[in-house]
Amino acid sequence: GMITEQEWPKYDPNKTTEEVIEMAVQINGKVRGLIQIPIDADGEMAKALAMEDEKIKMFIEGKTIVKEIFVPGKIFNIVVK
Repeated sequence: GMITEQEWPKYDPNKTTEEVIEMAVQINGKVRGLIQIPIDADGEMAKALAMEDEKIKMFIEGKTIVKEIFVPGKIFNIVVK
């Protein structure tokens, strides 16, 4: 049929949501890297992915992790001493 006879597309919220996001990883409050992480991931998964990143490993190596702050969908901050 003709385009003028076609229906308007229906809005589907499932097609507009990201399944994987890019999350900033901070070491002592400074962004040191980015990780690809599922939108519904928890702090444990964020930590595991961050520890796989070579750049982040470099900043943590030989230091003690004092605190981990995970804000879902936003940021993962590691405080080291």
